[in-house]
Amino acid sequence: MPPKEWYERGVRILARTCLEAVKDPLGNKIGHDIAEVVTRASGNRAVGVVDPFAGSCNGLYAILRHLPGAKGIGFEVEPAVFDLTTRNIAHLSAPIELVPGSYKDLVGSRRHPADHLIVVFLGPPWGDALRPDTGLHLDRTKPPILEIVHDFEQVYGAQPVLYVREVHEVNEPNALKAVEAAFDWSHLRIYDVNAPGLQHGVLLGTRRWSW
Repeated sequence: MPPKEWYERGVRILARTCLEAVKDPLGNKIGHDIAEVVTRASGNRAVGVVDPFAGSCNGLYAILRHLPGAKGIGFEVEPAVFDLTTRNIAHLSAPIELVPGSYKDLVGSRRHPADHLIVVFLGPPWGDALRPDTGLHLDRTKPPILEIVHDFEQVYGAQPVLYVREVHEVNEPNALKAVEAAFDWSHLRIYDVNAPGLQHGVLLGTRRWSW
């Protein structure tokens, strides 16, 4: 939406959400690629999406727009961001349940049903994980990617899961290989949506997922 339209609908922006990590062009590409993988999945099962670092929910919202009928669960630790995002997604009638608190404490109790295919969108804070000389270290995000995957496997370990990890155009190779090795299938996609040197993408990885 153009700013005038979302403002008139009551959507507001606060603090860190002004610097959107998943802008619309990137979110649309991610959502399109997720939908492409999901449509290959065997059967006609319902789909649930989880974002453990929801923030503004723009990434989760973009993904759900490409998965008709899917529902999302997001977790947000900052109370002010949680309150504002809750009001914003209500104005948009988005199929998102936003949960206040850390996913580590709540993912087991606020989860999708056992018969769902699960999409987990991993966008933890990079902190000092992005280095100018070696790129993004997936083992230094906060928390590290494999730690998050382990947490979700404790909850969804009997279900097909597609993990979607946001990455940089340059990724430290050893950490990248370690994450890729954790999946049954993986594919790296870099998108042309930013200036050179600032491109982002996703690493798609599946567990117990067939097509």
